[in-house]
Amino acid sequence: MKQLSDFEKQILIYRIDNLKTLGNKEFMAAFAGLVNDYDLIKKDDFEKLQNHDWCRKQFKHEYTVIKTLSKNIADALVEEKKDNTGRQRYYDNVFYIAGKNVLLSSEWYDGKGKKPDNRSDFVDWLRSLVDEKYNISEKSTANTTKPETHCSDKHIPYLTALRTKPFMLLAGISGTGKSRIVRELAKACWKEGDEEYGKNHPKNFCMVQVKPNWHDSSELIGYVSRINGEKYVVGPFLRFLAKAIKDENTPYFLCLDEMNLAPVEQYFAEYLSVIESRKLNADGSITTDPIIPYEDTEAYGTLIDQLFADDADRRAYKSETDGKRLTIPQNLFVVGTVNMDETTFSFSRKVLDRAMTLEMNEVNLHGGLEKGKDNEIGYIGNSIIGEAAEGCDIYEDNQALCDQVLAYLEKVNTVLEGTPFKIAYRTRNEFLLYAVNRQLLDKDSQLWQTLDEMTSMKILSRIEGDSERTKSVLEGLKGLVEELICNAIPEPEEGKEKPKSISAAKIEEMLGKLVKSGYTSYWA
Repeated sequence: MKQLSDFEKQILIYRIDNLKTLGNKEFMAAFAGLVNDYDLIKKDDFEKLQNHDWCRKQFKHEYTVIKTLSKNIADALVEEKKDNTGRQRYYDNVFYIAGKNVLLSSEWYDGKGKKPDNRSDFVDWLRSLVDEKYNISEKSTANTTKPETHCSDKHIPYLTALRTKPFMLLAGISGTGKSRIVRELAKACWKEGDEEYGKNHPKNFCMVQVKPNWHDSSELIGYVSRINGEKYVVGPFLRFLAKAIKDENTPYFLCLDEMNLAPVEQYFAEYLSVIESRKLNADGSITTDPIIPYEDTEAYGTLIDQLFADDADRRAYKSETDGKRLTIPQNLFVVGTVNMDETTFSFSRKVLDRAMTLEMNEVNLHGGLEKGKDNEIGYIGNSIIGEAAEGCDIYEDNQALCDQVLAYLEKVNTVLEGTPFKIAYRTRNEFLLYAVNRQLLDKDSQLWQTLDEMTSMKILSRIEGDSERTKSVLEGLKGLVEELICNAIPEPEEGKEKPKSISAAKIEEMLGKLVKSGYTSYWA
């Protein structure tokens, strides 16, 4: 039997629970995919299925069709879509499973086209089979659905970006609340009754003001002093990192305020290097290479002594054989606030490729005036602690969604071909992770939202230059976004405003800059 990680279990439960929200055609495709991916229906289970009241009523061919699925779902492949009366017998959409194209029967239902009243019972039954097979306990599925995360839709991109990559840039004009939102995220990890609930500066929040004279990591991470022997002078980053290591189930937020007042590549070089070494381990944890490598020196010993009070931890971190290492824990989130003007440094592509970038330029002068709110986000708990580091960690269980994202990225790269803006594996992985994470955090998430938000964060943020370098690229992306994103936005309910594409708006802004000055950039 295949062993599933906690993340894979969450994906599986999400897929099952999502069955309740689907229409008839989508339900059958999703059900067939689950049977194929996880081999859920065995002989004994099939006998239970035959005795299930809802199935007897709803599936005309339950004994043959489901049994066929339990053997080999690819056997459902048919050549004729209509019977001799001309009546449609199979759905038009082809579902690719087990290496073949499969047409799903329209006669699995009673033909009335109504959503079965008792489907939830069937889904609960299916989930019980999964729980029995994969031992999916309440603990391992606690963060699968949204009950323990109560926040507004406008904050979903922040949560999804951080779950995808624990390094984020918040860019925008001064005074829009960039540093405040980081504090609010930290406060939103606590619910009423927790010791830290309601505190304006909870233990999982740290703000560090970046200074213009930072040209190495000594002020932020630390350095070795050789006055009266060797001693490590510990910076605020390592002290906060150690706090996160000791409290692994709580998200910790380090806010680097005015991050680009100094060159990031210089004062944050160690972090930029090791953040790309994130790897999912067999036990479900995510680790990196050491940010401070083990050294059998007096200075390294003083560093460990300052960071850890527990004697067992000290011995472990000072041990070369099977010792612990100072890596970046998966519950540590670094968020930099950015004001782009003539007093700041621009970001290199090295930094932009490693960070998730969100703009905060919109201002609502009527917002934030209510009294009595403990925080503006709500409650997020530890739902943003990621459980996957690369695309390969989630591709197998989300192939249909991931393939749609990959198809979009291939078209993006066609537009970017021959330019320095072409995307590679790092960006691909982040697109895939973002798509899956967004659905985990918001069950109503749609593909166009993922593509729209990520195009702005990871594609447009890297584009800058004169007309010769950027005009054709932006015009090509404009057409692509209009075709695959704008046209996919559904019509709103009566009385509601249709959502707008943020990437389409950003492209228009960047093209406008190009016309005015002959040069453009994502950054204001």
